Amino acid sequence: MATDPQIDVSEVKTAVSTEDADRLRKKEELRQHLAQAQQRFRLCDEAEARARRDALDDLKFSIGEQWPADIEAQRVADGRPCLTMDQLNQSIKQVCNEQRQQRPSVQINPVGDGATREVAEALQGMVRHIEVNSEAEIAYDTAFEHMVRFGFGYWRVSTEYLPGDTFDQELKIDLIKNPFTVYCDPAAMLPDQSDARFKFIIEDVPRSEYKLLYGDSTALGLPDYSSIGDNAATWATKETIRVAEYFYIEESTRDIVRLEDGTVKDEEDLEQDDVVVDHREVVDRKVIWEKINGVEVLDQRELPGKYIPVVPVLGTDLDIDGKRYLAGLTRNAKDPQRMYNYWNSAATETIALAPKAPFVGVKGQFKSSETQWKQMNQRNFPYIEYDPVSINGTPAGAPERVQTEPPIQAMSLMIRQAGNDIKASLGIYDASLGQAGPDQSGRAILARQKQGDLATLNFSDNLARSIRHTGRILVNWIPYVYDTPRIQRIVNPDQSVKYVGVFNSQQEYSPEEAQILLAKQKPAVTELHDVGVGTYDVVVSQGPNYQSKRQEAVASIMSLVQAYPQLMQMAGDLLVANMDWPYAQEISKRLKRTLPPEVLDQNDQSPEAQLTAAHAKLQQLGQQHDQLVQALQQANLTIQTKQVETKGRADIEKMKIDAQVAIAEINTKAQNASERAQMFHDIWVELHSAAHEQAMQATAPPPTNGAAQPGGAQ
Repeated sequence: MATDPQIDVSEVKTAVSTEDADRLRKKEELRQHLAQAQQRFRLCDEAEARARRDALDDLKFSIGEQWPADIEAQRVADGRPCLTMDQLNQSIKQVCNEQRQQRPSVQINPVGDGATREVAEALQGMVRHIEVNSEAEIAYDTAFEHMVRFGFGYWRVSTEYLPGDTFDQELKIDLIKNPFTVYCDPAAMLPDQSDARFKFIIEDVPRSEYKLLYGDSTALGLPDYSSIGDNAATWATKETIRVAEYFYIEESTRDIVRLEDGTVKDEEDLEQDDVVVDHREVVDRKVIWEKINGVEVLDQRELPGKYIPVVPVLGTDLDIDGKRYLAGLTRNAKDPQRMYNYWNSAATETIALAPKAPFVGVKGQFKSSETQWKQMNQRNFPYIEYDPVSINGTPAGAPERVQTEPPIQAMSLMIRQAGNDIKASLGIYDASLGQAGPDQSGRAILARQKQGDLATLNFSDNLARSIRHTGRILVNWIPYVYDTPRIQRIVNPDQSVKYVGVFNSQQEYSPEEAQILLAKQKPAVTELHDVGVGTYDVVVSQGPNYQSKRQEAVASIMSLVQAYPQLMQMAGDLLVANMDWPYAQEISKRLKRTLPPEVLDQNDQSPEAQLTAAHAKLQQLGQQHDQLVQALQQANLTIQTKQVETKGRADIEKMKIDAQVAIAEINTKAQNASERAQMFHDIWVELHSAAHEQAMQATAPPPTNGAAQPGGAQ
């Protein structure tokens, strides 16, 4: 075969050698990487072996497998009862259900670096949305019950793509149904394991299923793992192949400096004029996720944030002689529960066998009816015959049962003692379980219930720590997952929702660009939050869930309304909104529209609030218009009244003048008439007097003395 004169054979050989060396180097790096992963897995397995064995026994015990296998087998073989009178599940449910009423909730506070209260509230609403959307309550409740039963539980944070043709992702909180599949770095010291450097979640996949998921993988060609060492058998069998999700932290260091003006930058970015006043080394953490099968890496990617997103919920967590001790509520109650089961079984057995005491007679008395005598304690015979003589032929009386008095009272005392020991080991007494006791007062009952709550408070407190760590992971991940401008649902504490715009300004989007992109989407939003800026702290608040808080709020507000009825005019919408009956929300909205503008929240920019404010403003303007119209009408009425009063006064004055004139005329006329009447009277009197005199003279008699009458005849 002729060689192409244009090709340098030495260069080809060098290239081939370089490729081979590259391939061999990568192969060796992969081998070392997987060897390290398997070594870490063995470390976890050895460190947790005892804790896992005890936890598995606790789990089986808590579901009713409470008799040791050898003792149970022996008693069953002897036909003796093995009763299980479980006293633990009621207490376990009491603790778990109490936690469901007192759900911890994440609270996010701004710390610095441009953090704001508005963005903190938006992040908090996003966390609630993630919890609601992924049904995080199931993960929390499952892990908490695992912790209570046997000492530890887990959930995880993951991502998934939104439906449709999109690259947008959503955060999720997923339950881990079997916590025994999780292995953690034994060097992790913190209760939330936030300092763990590696973790595993394993799954044994059937080979047929494995081929569908991962195709022609190297592991499928290996009937066993004998070629890779002693540890191979733990990673594969003839039926299954173990696939592990391998989380680990990669750390890198860099030097940073502080300049004279307070600016902090990387040392490699220093400029000639910079004046350095301090420097130090910082460690950057990077989280890597891989899916491995022991001989190859099936998938790999870098995760956001700085924490491994597998969150533990741990019960009693102690270090004893370098060995980890993990326990839940069940551990210390196992021996009292076994004693309770044993004494109940013994009492039952004793009482059941009391009428079945053996018959005693002389030898030979049972020979003729031997079969019936053997079945005497299993069957009821109407009669049974016996031989009246012994085997020697001497006369003998009838066989008699051995009469014994079983120690039932002593057994009852032991059963009661075992029950008290169970309560003492759990720290949960009758009052906490709803049973009546000798102390019937409400204060005494509450005090005993409080004792039970305090005895198990460590479990709910450990759950709060884990939820707080979950909040930190979510706050770390949100700027990376919700990196492009999008409209995001926010869930409020009362489960109502609103929509805001979110974006990450560290991902090449300015607020103006984000606003333009969001303007094209529906529904339209008025709030825009930059989740890529600022440092935020996460705390957890514990207390009754919102449903019970709402009921308590209704009762409290109703009491306040009874004392101050005017409150309904200012907060009636809030009162009705917290009530649980049909049309409560509709009535609340109508009441809100009747509120005056000064009562409404001026910072609420939701369309409903704006509509309510506009309606209230319009109503206020309408009221002002009505008041102005009424004032105008009143003014017109006043003017008309003034005019009437003025005209009336003029008319009255005229009437007075006319009356005075009339009175004067009347007086004048009256005076003239009086004078004329007096004149007529005087004339009449005068005439009457003259007539009277004349009449008197005419009728007078003549004189008697003969004297001549003056003027008379002779």
